[in-house]
Amino acid sequence: MSAKTKFAAFASLVAFTATVAFAQEAPPQTLLTNVHVFDGVNEARIENASVLIEGNLIKEVSTGSIEAPDATVIDGGGRTLMPGMHDQHVHLTVFNPLSDGLRQNITPFHLGGVATIRSERILMNGFTTVRDLGGPAKSIARIIDTGMAPGPRIYSSEAFITQTSGHADFRKLNDRHPTLSGQGPSHWVDTEMSFIADGPEQIRMAVRENLRRGATQIKIMVSGGVTSEFDPLHSLQYQADEIQMAVKTAEQWGTYVTCHVFTEPAIRNCIDNGAKTVEHLPFLTSEVAEVMVEKQIMFATAVAPVYSVSTEQAEAFYTPSSFKKWKSVRDAAANMIEVIQTTPGMIDLYTLGTDLINNWDQTLEQDKKMSDEFRYLHEAGFSAYDILRVATSNGARMNRLTGLNNPYQDGPLGVIEEGAYADLLLVDGNPLEDILLLAEPDANLKIIMKDGVIYKNTLN
Repeated sequence: MSAKTKFAAFASLVAFTATVAFAQEAPPQTLLTNVHVFDGVNEARIENASVLIEGNLIKEVSTGSIEAPDATVIDGGGRTLMPGMHDQHVHLTVFNPLSDGLRQNITPFHLGGVATIRSERILMNGFTTVRDLGGPAKSIARIIDTGMAPGPRIYSSEAFITQTSGHADFRKLNDRHPTLSGQGPSHWVDTEMSFIADGPEQIRMAVRENLRRGATQIKIMVSGGVTSEFDPLHSLQYQADEIQMAVKTAEQWGTYVTCHVFTEPAIRNCIDNGAKTVEHLPFLTSEVAEVMVEKQIMFATAVAPVYSVSTEQAEAFYTPSSFKKWKSVRDAAANMIEVIQTTPGMIDLYTLGTDLINNWDQTLEQDKKMSDEFRYLHEAGFSAYDILRVATSNGARMNRLTGLNNPYQDGPLGVIEEGAYADLLLVDGNPLEDILLLAEPDANLKIIMKDGVIYKNTLN
């Protein structure tokens, strides 16, 4: 055999080997046909479309035929295909902090076990991405991302950061201060739930510790809250230099700070000192809303915990001091919704958040109530289109504020477009006409796909 012939044979062998290797490594394809696509952004659906998924990404969206001979074909039957939803305010590992037996009876093993169960239920509600705003959620995220258990993508803040007497200072009245008493870490630090940090130096340390643990963004408490006993709602927590230190430290890692806020002064305290997003804001005013639009401050209201229980249930659940605060928040929230609806540009900054907290053994009952958010927003007069944006592309846009800390860098989330993550829901009906279809996920979500993997398919 001549040298030329040997080289040609060798080249053919290399090409054949490369072809075989490529065929072996080619990611699987799924072709969804006969679907009407809500892409997460535009009100008009893409009618009679097909969507090709390759691996964990969307390869093609077309109203024409798509050639994919090796794909698994699923006929959508004229149903609506939409992006997986985002819940931008959850607590996977937090249970009712007012429970007297919580510290004595709940261990980190409890937290992890229940959070794993809770994560699967959240995914089955159609939420393929969540932003966890307090508690040790990064470990759950690792378990889910490696495929060991089903659940949503998680953007974790890790431990709450609170001042002494702040909203995440969960001590009972006679519990000694871990720093002032010289006792060292408290139960809440031991379980990686919250840091009591006073002054810029302690805040800098707490932020850095959360980032070390894998936090994608930072959460600080800047006003009173309902489930904490010793901070009235009007209390203004953290001073300007403390908030600025949290913001500066987070920005050094390319990410942002969000604030728990209830009152107008607390909202201003945050956004004037560099926070990029805010949470709850039941006492929102038109004046502050206009400033938020000007500065493009995104937010999650998390109104479901206020409206998903009756007054009788709340009175039994909360301590007397917390029930009084809950009642005032409930009475104020309708005005907050009106401000959001009447301030131009606010709906573009709004993200869906449920913030549901319950006793650990009632977690499945709690997570099923995520649908209450849809019922409340519908009854409050939001259009189905606006609610769908709030639950999909708006949430994804908020999560992009994490910059290079974003753990999901391969494509956009919250949309259906070429190159986006294949996080998809097939809805039996048109949620643009009936948003309450999403309030019954067990019946109306026929397919739930996350990262190209189908976790539910009840078409047959």
